[in-house]
Amino acid sequence: MASAKQVLVVDDNVDVVESLSAMLQCHGYETAAAHNGYEACDWVKDAMPKAIIMDLGMPWMDGFGAVRAIRRMPGAQSVPIIALTGSADRDSAKKAVAAGFTQHFSKPLNFDHLNRYLSSLS
Repeated sequence: MASAKQVLVVDDNVDVVESLSAMLQCHGYETAAAHNGYEACDWVKDAMPKAIIMDLGMPWMDGFGAVRAIRRMPGAQSVPIIALTGSADRDSAKKAVAAGFTQHFSKPLNFDHLNRYLSSLS
């Protein structure tokens, strides 16, 4: 069973996963990692996290495909899924929300904004 403060970090860039996971852990979160959309889907099937932070541009299955697949899973309709992307334009945010993401953050990530958002979910 997932912890109430468990966050799944999904990005094909291992450095991003490790650094974001370390920052989250410093703020009291438990983290799990996936490196593409397929791994994220498998992880969510096994343990429902409190939130998911997912890159949009990944090989094999991108963030858009993964969020659509996760939203079809029983119990996953209300899990906050945060898009993390290098694109800061309003169009990118609209596409992410339309695909099923609940929030959109641009890289480089403002961790304080992310932490405030995650704290508001409690």
